[in-house]
Amino acid sequence: KQWYQRRVAITAGNITSDEIANRKYFVQQTKEQCRNVTMEIASPRHSQAAGRSTDLSQYSAAQHSQNRSNEVFIEKSMEQQQQIIRQQDDNLQLVGQSIGRLKEMGTMIGDEVDDQNQLLDDFYGDMGQTEKRMGNVQKKLDKILNKVDSKKQNIIIGVLLVIMIIVVVLFFSL
Repeated sequence: KQWYQRRVAITAGNITSDEIANRKYFVQQTKEQCRNVTMEIASPRHSQAAGRSTDLSQYSAAQHSQNRSNEVFIEKSMEQQQQIIRQQDDNLQLVGQSIGRLKEMGTMIGDEVDDQNQLLDDFYGDMGQTEKRMGNVQKKLDKILNKVDSKKQNIIIGVLLVIMIIVVVLFFSL
């Protein structure tokens, strides 16, 4: 009975409610026929009846037909279930492969992010050192500018300007 209930539960998703109702009716009718046959066989009148062999042969043929019909139904159901299981296995295999590829990509992305973070850390470290150096140079320039008065500054600027013009002229003349 448990096997039957499991099979009904498995195939219920593939069967319409009308088909389920028809099958329930069929099972109920078959049970009723079995009860009737059992009561008929158990009754004393049955053993004395003259047409006993004819009734039994008709019953046997009907029972055989019903059994064969049930066997065909069960075989078809099993084939359908096996096909569904194969399709699900194939789909699961594809999903597994996709997950494997996603894992590889995630690992590669993680490694790249780690490398980029290391480069940024190095860059920020270098920038900090450069910022300190620039601060020191700026302080030294401020000290020099404060020591030199404005006349001396103008003279220094003029001399530097003349030197620069000479360098530019020599550069373009060669």
